[in-house]
Amino acid sequence: MLASAAIYSAPVHAQASYTVNLPAQSLGTSLRALGSAMGVSIAFDPKTVRNRPAPALRGAFTAREGLDKLLRGSGLAARPTANGSYLILAEPEERPRVHAIAQRTMPVPVAAAAAAAPAQAAAPVEARAAVSDAPVIEDIVVTAQKREENLQDTPISIAVMTSDSLEQRGIKGVTDLMGGAVPSLRMMPISGRASAFAIGIRGMGSLDAGSISRDASVGLYVDGVYLGRAQGLGSELFEVERIEVARGPQGTLFGRNAVGGAVSITSKKPTGEWGGTLDAGVRNFDGHNLGAHVNLPEFANIKVKLEGVWSERGGWIDNTLAGAWDWYAYDRYGARATALWEPTSDISVQYSFDKSRDKSTAGYSHLTSAAPGALAPFITLDEGRQRVGRMGVPLDPSVGKTEGHSLHVTWDINNALTLRSISAYRELSQSQFDNDTGFTLAYRPGGMTARYSIANVNQDQFSQEIQLLGTHEHLTYVLGGFYFEEDANDLAHVLYSARYNATGTGIELLDPMTGGAFPDRASVNHVKSTAVFGQATWTPAILDERLHLTGGLRWTHDRKEGSMVKVAGQPSSLGYQFESKRLDPAATIAFDWTPDVNTYLRWGTAYRSGGANSRSPTYRSFGEEEVESWELGLKSELFDRRARFNLAAYHARLRDMQILFNNPAAGSVTETINTNQPATIKGVEADLTVVPARGVTLTGSYAYTDWKVPPQLNPFTGNVDRVVLIIAPTHAASLSADYRLEPWSFGALSFHVDANYSSGFYAHPTDDTKTSPYWLLNGRVTLGDLDLGGADASVSLWAKNLTNTAYEVFDIGITGRGTINGAMRYYNEPRTYGVDLKVKF
Repeated sequence: MLASAAIYSAPVHAQASYTVNLPAQSLGTSLRALGSAMGVSIAFDPKTVRNRPAPALRGAFTAREGLDKLLRGSGLAARPTANGSYLILAEPEERPRVHAIAQRTMPVPVAAAAAAAPAQAAAPVEARAAVSDAPVIEDIVVTAQKREENLQDTPISIAVMTSDSLEQRGIKGVTDLMGGAVPSLRMMPISGRASAFAIGIRGMGSLDAGSISRDASVGLYVDGVYLGRAQGLGSELFEVERIEVARGPQGTLFGRNAVGGAVSITSKKPTGEWGGTLDAGVRNFDGHNLGAHVNLPEFANIKVKLEGVWSERGGWIDNTLAGAWDWYAYDRYGARATALWEPTSDISVQYSFDKSRDKSTAGYSHLTSAAPGALAPFITLDEGRQRVGRMGVPLDPSVGKTEGHSLHVTWDINNALTLRSISAYRELSQSQFDNDTGFTLAYRPGGMTARYSIANVNQDQFSQEIQLLGTHEHLTYVLGGFYFEEDANDLAHVLYSARYNATGTGIELLDPMTGGAFPDRASVNHVKSTAVFGQATWTPAILDERLHLTGGLRWTHDRKEGSMVKVAGQPSSLGYQFESKRLDPAATIAFDWTPDVNTYLRWGTAYRSGGANSRSPTYRSFGEEEVESWELGLKSELFDRRARFNLAAYHARLRDMQILFNNPAAGSVTETINTNQPATIKGVEADLTVVPARGVTLTGSYAYTDWKVPPQLNPFTGNVDRVVLIIAPTHAASLSADYRLEPWSFGALSFHVDANYSSGFYAHPTDDTKTSPYWLLNGRVTLGDLDLGGADASVSLWAKNLTNTAYEVFDIGITGRGTINGAMRYYNEPRTYGVDLKVKF
């Protein structure tokens, strides 16, 4: 049956010129990308274009001109239809079923396509009689294998959030993903701190993400640039094309230590045409936001884009101390400038500079248990999420300052070979201020309270990556090299900002605050990492070219050294060194059962380098961690592309896993050790998208995680203790529904609702109690396509956590002599809501 092709709802102007920037790659990928960039439906049979290369396409073209250049010498032709879409056709005797490749869900009637393409006169009667209003699912282009590919053709478990889905879900920063929009990606604020987040995929996450001498288990990339530190993630995102979450170990193609997976953010490039977007919004808790993303007209083959964002919000737990910040407040702003120079059709050079500031206060510690007599008479245990702090205390925002330069150079050597360079330098400064409001020390008349924790991290990094991408008749490959250098220093200190009065009925603020010799600890760390990698996919001529064999290998040389420069205010000679050289292989077998259904089996290893623990009294070092993973996957599009169902099952074996232990006698002292027995993680991930009718899109994602970590010797107690994985719920899911009504003369109304679920999880490796399970419901109503005379506008009403559900995001026990010997807990945000205005010009 001839499948329906889809087009944008707005008319397509055949002579309109669009700026495109496509590398040399497979023809199918280029056709999809061209259709997306120009808003044109381009329909073709995957078998017709399979293993055909396409030349690079850069510059301004009409749809017809772009297609002619892509198809030159291929033996294929583009036939226009009556409504501006195109059919890619082979010679009549070679023409199999046409498969729709589209970016929207508005259909092209088959009768119109047949009338505009006389060569199809021999098409079967049932094809010409296909239902004309059947919608299809849009294609998604990903770069998880360093080249643009269709999500369905990439043999990796990947979750993708496009710019539309990010807007509908109200995701304005990386930390907004903490709500569970991608079930297998979990995020958790460590001790409620705005400057330190634990990030995990498939149960592999790091608790001490703030440590400069330990690497994260999930790689974070922005436009191909690896970010070495997890701090500073609260900053707002600039205009984003998509966020890709590559689930599972990525030991071959990604920069460093991606044992759990990789999160890759791709920004929208300059267009070279005057235009852009302006957005503004208001929200509860006195929140406001502004943003501008402006493309300037092209000059001297240079395209420039300027962006700026700002947002602020008051806290949702009040601090009764006059003049002090509330808990969970923020003030964020940033700017970015991008210039894209294309001196020839074969070369592009893109430079970007960004700078941001994030001032955010820490979370509020809810007291959930304490030893008898440990609390002052005026303090009671907290039942559920609070709105006012138990005492007014000094509280300053933690300030994250980031800035960076990046240079992307692409040279299309010929139609089959592309050379790419990614150079970057970044700086980070992150301070931390939080106040425990009396949850650490036990009460005694005149005793100290309101522990004020101060910390600071400074880091700079340089990275250079070279990629050589090749496309030949039966072979595609990528070869590359990667270099990363990082320098960082940190310090931490504890002060007490108040004391209890003699009767225990209140507190007296201390000015100045009191504490021991400054600082409690300070360290420096230096990293150099060098890697060479390669991956090739061979599609032999046998089996109708449906078999794809992929092999990859990465050689890595890591060198790290660090030292404690001060302990308790005194110089220290403690230090460590780490060096490792290793090979990480990967292999994949994929098979296309039909043009719409394929399966794959993937095997590979990845590793995370060793380091040292700066919270250890001996600056104890630990070794590398290795992951070996098997993954079996299915990718399918069903019912004439009305449904997309992807499924992956995996089994991972973790050797020498890095585990963090807390000292029960002093909670701020920790040790990191390598497990003496392997841990195992297995699970299933499923993603479903359905478009049952025009304007309706339903999506669902589910992640099941099962793990086993053998008991480990506790370095503090000498006991063999049970160990758990952090932020690894057994069940997690996300459901969403989008409905767009038929447009009226003045605009179009659309609705979005999503619900995210998580079963309970553990917050730290020796935790004995899971957090509570939760459902989180969010919604958005948008009136769009409002004509402002040369510009389009939309107004949205939105709400997150509509049911005001409260659940724990982090909890930890406080034990030791002189402490409350109890527990504290941090909660999620309450219901938030607001109004957004967006103008496109």
